[in-house]
Amino acid sequence: MNFPFARSEQKSIPLDIVFILDTTGSMGEEINRLKATIEIIKLNLTSLSSRPKVRFGMVLYKDIGDEYRTQVIPLTGSLPDFQKDLDLVEASGGGDTPEDLQAALQAAMTHLDWNRNGIRLSFIITDAPPHLDYEQEYTYIEASKAARREGIKIYSVGTGGLDLMGEYILRQISQYTGAKYIFLTYGEEGESEGGKPGSVSHHTGANYQTDKLEAIIIRFAREELAHLTDQPLDQEEGYFQAEKIDDEEREETLKKLFEMALSQLVDYSSFNLAAGIRAAVLPITAMNEELAPTAEYFTEQLILNLDSSESLREIFRQVERKDLQSIFKELELQLSGLVEESQAAQVGAILGAEVLIIGKLYLKEGRYELFLKLLRVENGEILSVTKAILDRKLGL
Repeated sequence: MNFPFARSEQKSIPLDIVFILDTTGSMGEEINRLKATIEIIKLNLTSLSSRPKVRFGMVLYKDIGDEYRTQVIPLTGSLPDFQKDLDLVEASGGGDTPEDLQAALQAAMTHLDWNRNGIRLSFIITDAPPHLDYEQEYTYIEASKAARREGIKIYSVGTGGLDLMGEYILRQISQYTGAKYIFLTYGEEGESEGGKPGSVSHHTGANYQTDKLEAIIIRFAREELAHLTDQPLDQEEGYFQAEKIDDEEREETLKKLFEMALSQLVDYSSFNLAAGIRAAVLPITAMNEELAPTAEYFTEQLILNLDSSESLREIFRQVERKDLQSIFKELELQLSGLVEESQAAQVGAILGAEVLIIGKLYLKEGRYELFLKLLRVENGEILSVTKAILDRKLGL
């Protein structure tokens, strides 16, 4: 049906995300993953054209007899404040398999100041079923009804050894609140793959890989935001850290790092990247003059990696970069001043690229911080963001 008026599109949509997090001893990997990637989750959501006002909160839970039964971390729009609270969370306790999820759900529904005019999402993350033998008046059924009344969607993420009864209950909660259930699997991959041990680590350096907990959170939040805009979501990992190892060539370490980071941009993209999409790498912006030589060097390494990686060549077809300097001159841009996405899109259009890889290089606490973005040339939209932290020995 066509209506005789345009729909008003909300800008800066309030977006609340609450983690209902099982913190018993078996949940260490999930907790560490969330700690390592919360900044990337925030970056990817706030880079969307709708510019949502994101707040994070938590309800931590264990069981009767543990150091706490539930602990509420209020919603806040300050990422540093939330990170401080998240950094204090440790996996401990437990014993019998079930945990007190029902008490956590009650706390989430009754002890948090949810926004009244935006999107309200919650993510249960657990590997254990709830206790159903405590004769609680406020059950997961009551919590599901309350969430549905308040427009709070409860996504559930089952991990590790979650049994069938636990999965059944999580599916009920998510289905009733209009959300989804996801089960995470794990795969061991050495951090030394493709290089020397210790040169590049995934997120915090732990030698494991989960199935993109943060990518799931980003994707579901994007889906909800897309419902309130006129840009439907086209459906289809945290940061990386690199250290210079004495007997590994610098280029070898950077090749491994950039392949991981570029693959992550693909994983996070809010637009389905068809095989062979035309891509260009623009010069990385140095945030001060001292960093200019290293920014140029990292740019060249990115370009080389995009051409040499078999997996990346399946996705990206790199366009020729000839006459790039003349394009900058035509648009009256300086290499070091190419920081606005709208300007980058202009360059991309002239180059004939469909997507651009753009970056900014900072020096912070004696290390390089490189932020990379994947930009869609057609509309200047940021599709995904990632971050790499590099040893200064890897630069110039």
